[in-house]
Amino acid sequence: MFKSMGSLQCSGGGMTLAALQAQLTSANVQPRAAACGTDGVATSAVCGSPDGKIGIFEIEANEEKTAAAAGFKPLSTVPTAKVIPCT
Repeated sequence: MFKSMGSLQCSGGGMTLAALQAQLTSANVQPRAAACGTDGVATSAVCGSPDGKIGIFEIEANEEKTAAAAGFKPLSTVPTAKVIPCT
């Protein structure tokens, strides 16, 4: 599962991986693993546009609906996504 970090080109901002993980735990979903990532989607370089950074979480299959209700999406919906170092 993944969720956008909400950060923007030029200005950054957005949420940390820990903050996204806290959203899952607040929804009673216990991630087995967490990583920073990028959606891999090509975007034009425009300040203020989304930068494609995402939080990637490995969860139990039976918790996917709960995570989706909290705004997380299946990683399979973004085949170009990849893990990157958190910055």
